[in-house]
Amino acid sequence: MSVNIFKTAVLHHGKGNFSKAKEIYETLLLKNPNDLAVLQNYGTLLSQTKEFKKAEDVFKKCLEIKPDDPVILYNYGKLFHDQKIFEKAIKFYEKSFEINPKNNFSMYNVGNIYSLQGKFEKAIFAFKKSIKINSENFLAHNNLALAFKNNGNFNDALKSYKNALEKNKNYVDGHVNYSTQLLMLEKFEEGFEEYEWRKKSKSFSGYINYSKLNLTSKVWNGENLDNKKLFVIAEQGIGDLIQFTRYLYFLKKKYKVEIILYVKSKKFSHFFNKKKFNIISEGDTIPSHDYHNHLLSLLKVFLKNDNLFCKSVNFFQNNKDLEEKWKLKINKYKGPKIGINSSTSLSAKDIPMKYFLQLASNFDFNFIVLQKSINKIELKEISNRKNLIYFPDIDNSDKAFIDSIEIIKNLDLIITADTSIAHVSATLEKSTWIPLPFISDWRWFLDEKSSRWYDNVALYRSKKIDNWDIPFQNIEKDLKKFF
Repeated sequence: MSVNIFKTAVLHHGKGNFSKAKEIYETLLLKNPNDLAVLQNYGTLLSQTKEFKKAEDVFKKCLEIKPDDPVILYNYGKLFHDQKIFEKAIKFYEKSFEINPKNNFSMYNVGNIYSLQGKFEKAIFAFKKSIKINSENFLAHNNLALAFKNNGNFNDALKSYKNALEKNKNYVDGHVNYSTQLLMLEKFEEGFEEYEWRKKSKSFSGYINYSKLNLTSKVWNGENLDNKKLFVIAEQGIGDLIQFTRYLYFLKKKYKVEIILYVKSKKFSHFFNKKKFNIISEGDTIPSHDYHNHLLSLLKVFLKNDNLFCKSVNFFQNNKDLEEKWKLKINKYKGPKIGINSSTSLSAKDIPMKYFLQLASNFDFNFIVLQKSINKIELKEISNRKNLIYFPDIDNSDKAFIDSIEIIKNLDLIITADTSIAHVSATLEKSTWIPLPFISDWRWFLDEKSSRWYDNVALYRSKKIDNWDIPFQNIEKDLKKFF
């Protein structure tokens, strides 16, 4: 083998010039089909380019030449990992680790697989092994913390997040993860300070890229706003926009201030009274202003002034035509009317529709489905039940929740997964019951059955991962009492 030619191929490989590297590897293997160094690199490249069958053949050949090579075993495990063939991946990672216990990435990857499968005890064990070998791997500390959190070991999670940040003080996602854990445990002061790191996170910039706004105004930190202009940047989900708009109304009440609210899309602008706020969205020119801040950064300021849990405001604007349309439609159904929603933007918070179907089968009440996306099987089930009502045209316009808002006004109770509909309903001052997963969002804190953000919200907490039995048993009991 020409060493220089091989080095050239490795150089191309490292730079991502896969086709050129592949061509050279294949030329070298024509001359020497059993060259282990070339075969290993070639197998890894094939895996990277998703030519998995060819890659597997190459790694098998490598193991025939050198059966107990930890690097080959690791790369073979990675091949299965990339294909989500987890049992085989674990088998080869663990074999690689047995031969070379100094390779902390074998157990780190095993931990990641177990976390993905929801086997958090096993994930914790694997991450601890990885950290024992290389305590500087800040990603292992962070992922150990996530496994602790998902297993309900919140204080252990805090310690591991701290360890991750000690190893890498500029680890953005580590700071964000640490902040939400602090907030869940009601350590608000440090939590909101750490939460500021979200602005540097790639997932945050996917919503609004803060740096591209090129703002030169001061960040508002509680200064007097009389005769000032405040530019507020909405962020993250619609639920956040709805839940935390209360602070803008509080500021309007306290100061003679003009508030410019920047939202991602015009589909949210109909929520607001245009006389109270200047609503702009992506692409609009940002007016001159004295101060700016992000909507969720206002929580840090309001905490300082002991107003974190200021009262929610029903700020939704009336739409007379739709109000009349839905009032007529909903009033056709006699008896109690309950809105239900099982679907969220995060699968961990989704509730299988079967729990709502079972609930509906135990009562004569009307259950109105408040969601757009329903699969064919669910739709068939709903169509076969007289007391389940689904409107396929709900919220089909370019204005978010424009129908849902008017429907909810005519209902007696809403039972919903932790999604935007919960915040719409609670803001409309309707009784709102939220079944929560075993590990819920930080804003619902721990163990509480009610919410400090809303007077009219009841929380039903799962006691096990992916198990909704207890929340719905309690909902059924309370539903008997409610009417």
